[in-house]
Amino acid sequence: MRAIDRRMFGLATAAAVAAGTLAKAAATATPEPVDEGLFVPINGMDHWITLRGHDRRNPVILFLHGGPGLASTGNAPVFASWEQDFTVVQWDQPGGGATFAKNMAADQGPYTQARYLADAVAVAEWTRRRLGRRKLIIMGASWGTQLGALLVAARPDLAAAFVGAGFAVSRRRGDQIGYDLALERARARGDTVAVAGLEKVGPPPYRTVDEWFVRQQHTNPPGQPMAPAEVAATAEAARLTRAVDPAQATWIAKGLPDFNVFGQFLAVQRATYADTRDYEAPLRFKAPLFIIQGSEDLNTPTPLAKAYLEQVKAPAKAYLEIAGGGHNITIFHREILAFLTAEVRPAALARGA
Repeated sequence: MRAIDRRMFGLATAAAVAAGTLAKAAATATPEPVDEGLFVPINGMDHWITLRGHDRRNPVILFLHGGPGLASTGNAPVFASWEQDFTVVQWDQPGGGATFAKNMAADQGPYTQARYLADAVAVAEWTRRRLGRRKLIIMGASWGTQLGALLVAARPDLAAAFVGAGFAVSRRRGDQIGYDLALERARARGDTVAVAGLEKVGPPPYRTVDEWFVRQQHTNPPGQPMAPAEVAATAEAARLTRAVDPAQATWIAKGLPDFNVFGQFLAVQRATYADTRDYEAPLRFKAPLFIIQGSEDLNTPTPLAKAYLEQVKAPAKAYLEIAGGGHNITIFHREILAFLTAEVRPAALARGA
């Protein structure tokens, strides 16, 4: 794990002292654990939301998964270590997970950026009411960083901090840089299949979503080989999730119809491609900004994320780069927890979490 660039992040001494005082007071109180999984009416449709934590008075992380169309509530065991110091709220966004399964027989509405943002705002407001919080830590992964940035920019009153893992800066510039890096690495390792595929579709912009899928295939595993650190973290994440009996898992919705998860993910990707491909991240936030990247992330390229953090304006900002990590960086849950605890939690407490 690369050392945190502390030159880019500073909190006033008074704020740090205040946050420490609050944390000590909470530590002496009797914990109030929370462990819930429920369907919540959000803008006219039932959405699956889970809430888990050692003490509901801890700062709340509203986690926005990637995709869209690929829910992550089933990965709760991977984030279990976070639950000591945070209440972790996960939400199956429209088009994926239990939210999709629950509403399969109904018209689920458009899969547009505006719709996802409206639903994210409603989920954040529901979370505040449910847990009695004024502000939340908004944390996104991959597509969730795009949705999170839109949420924090539109409703800064909801956010005590914004954390982006696998940060989407610019869909068009990111597509180009990722393509160039993927082709360069494929040539270097002598991967003739990857080189042929990438050269056939050529560099972005793409005319069709299927051409873009080729780029995606080779900026992510298995087309982009994982570094040893990512292989080990992936195996551990799989062990953690397999160790829990689904029938006993409160974070897994029961009695829902099965569906082709990967096929549905691709369907949502097709539906959202044109609407989201011109996205550019805001250059100003009213909440502290924290970016987490894997050194080997070619999908949302790490060089672009690092350059963006130099330019963006925020009350405070910090960066964590995990050596050997790829785009699926949240599987490095220990390294991220250390960053969340040391950097994000004090900033969030100082700003009303």
